[in-house]
Amino acid sequence: MHYKVTCTSCKRPFKLYEGEEQYKQFKERKSQLFYCEECKHKIRFDAIRNFFS
Repeated sequence: MHYKVTCTSCKRPFKLYEGEEQYKQFKERKSQLFYCEECKHKIRFDAIRNFFS
């Protein structure tokens, strides 16, 4: 089972599959911000890079 959502950053649709943390947040309506794997990786990399700067 999955839900189709739009990435907050790149605005492309992607699927949230059962068992993922974002799937749980979507189902419980705890978060309105969802990021695809590519954008999550970019955000994580930028945070690490800025931490060491």
